[in-house]
Amino acid sequence: MIQKCSNGANKCCNPCDDDIFCIDTNRIYDSSRAQDCLDSLRVILPPGCDKALQGASNIKIKDVKIIWAQITTDELPFNCGYYQIKVRYYFYVSISACVCGCNVQDFEGLAIAEKCTVLYGGEGNVSIFSSDVTDEVCPPSCISNVIAGTNRPKVVVEVACPVALNVCLVENTCPTPFPAEYNAIPEQICALFENGLDSSCDLCTSLFVSIGIFALIRIERPAQLIIPGCDFCIPDADKTPVTVSDPCSLFCNTPFPITEFYPSTCNDNN
Repeated sequence: MIQKCSNGANKCCNPCDDDIFCIDTNRIYDSSRAQDCLDSLRVILPPGCDKALQGASNIKIKDVKIIWAQITTDELPFNCGYYQIKVRYYFYVSISACVCGCNVQDFEGLAIAEKCTVLYGGEGNVSIFSSDVTDEVCPPSCISNVIAGTNRPKVVVEVACPVALNVCLVENTCPTPFPAEYNAIPEQICALFENGLDSSCDLCTSLFVSIGIFALIRIERPAQLIIPGCDFCIPDADKTPVTVSDPCSLFCNTPFPITEFYPSTCNDNN
């Protein structure tokens, strides 16, 4: 039986005090939410697309989605238990442009952005080992197949569907190289583009997009807990400084979509 709590209409609790359980789970040590406007991200296009976009009379973003988020965790040397977390987002951007005055052509490109934050992950002095459950009669003898012990916490990033804010096309009167993070794109991502990607410096035009994202970042460690049945834990602290600019001002005032990450478990009819 589930009933509503007295401390809030959107909370659900188990009324039976005896329903407590010992569970093996990941304990969240710290978390933050981010409402970031990623402004003026340069887009890598397939070869030849920059020339096709020259002189386009109108251009818009059809769709943008996150292909992958690469997470790097580094211990802060003078702050025990704190970790610097770097998240590199890879965006698949679909563009529609009016070229030669009357022809509509679609283009796909890749945009990359990085986000850094610092979270507390606790300290630990043990190495944690785990085993894979397999159906093999003979386990692998190679030591490289053994899961190594680690004391580093786990980082989880949840991202809602990105919001396309702005797009602009700039003629390259003075071509500039792509940012450093564009130099080592994983092969699996490049393979998503049939004709590859052109990151050379002597392009005719450069395409820039502004993207808004809502994200939750949390840091976890394994733990054994005795808990009652209860509702979701929602971080309420925004630890990300927001820089307001023209294409981002509207996005920065948009309410954070909590329900996208935590669907309601209450039955409003009860």
